[in-house]
Amino acid sequence: MNWKDNAVTGAFKGAGYTLVLLLEALGHTTQAWKRRRAILTQMHVIGTQSLPIASFFMLLIGMVFALQVGIEFARFGQTSLVGLVIVAAMVRELGPWMTGFVLIARVGSSMAAEIGTMRVAEEIDALEVMSINPSSFVVMPRVFAYAVMGPVLTIFGTLVGIVGGGIVANLQLGVTVADYLRFAENGAEALDIYWGLLKSLVFSLVAASVACSAGMRTSGGAVGVGRASRNTVVISLTLVVFFNYLLTSFYRMVKLFVTGAL
Repeated sequence: MNWKDNAVTGAFKGAGYTLVLLLEALGHTTQAWKRRRAILTQMHVIGTQSLPIASFFMLLIGMVFALQVGIEFARFGQTSLVGLVIVAAMVRELGPWMTGFVLIARVGSSMAAEIGTMRVAEEIDALEVMSINPSSFVVMPRVFAYAVMGPVLTIFGTLVGIVGGGIVANLQLGVTVADYLRFAENGAEALDIYWGLLKSLVFSLVAASVACSAGMRTSGGAVGVGRASRNTVVISLTLVVFFNYLLTSFYRMVKLFVTGAL
């Protein structure tokens, strides 16, 4: 019974610490210009270096999704509608969701390991001794850069995924480029685009705060660093799926309200 109590207590403490750390980092964004070099470095790591793998991943996602949808639509002779479904799915769901997964796997784990190494090497303690706030010096640049580059990568990834879907639709499903583009134009409205970007921003803040929190709470040397990296991936993926469900449910309510059906 005790271990269950400890696990639940530890989970609540970890969630509280992560939330407070995120709020502190957001509060220090007023010092963004002062930390601009650190922010630009993190933007390069999170955005520029992640762009090739994110683009390749989203290209394959778009191709696979188009093929699966096209197979089902072919049963009803409606393969020309593939473009509409691809755009709607990529903009509202697959774009922000899958890009978030790529960044968690590539950036989140390494971010936790990097900060965790700083913690076990007592570099974080040294900052505190020098009266330098770790939330401002270490956490804020990473959260800020992640929040900026997450939506940017989502835009690129979504476009690449739509292109991948168009390639499969044309070469394997026999859909002309004109038909694909014609239906694709009706696949997403302005609200869908805004909602996809909102999702990517939320996922970015979640992933960055979890990675920084796990790194800042690291203990136990190299084993602790590995544990922090593993926990970051597991917790971030779980939270992203959870928040994706909440945001999708809320999107439905907003959509009904906008269309006057609610």
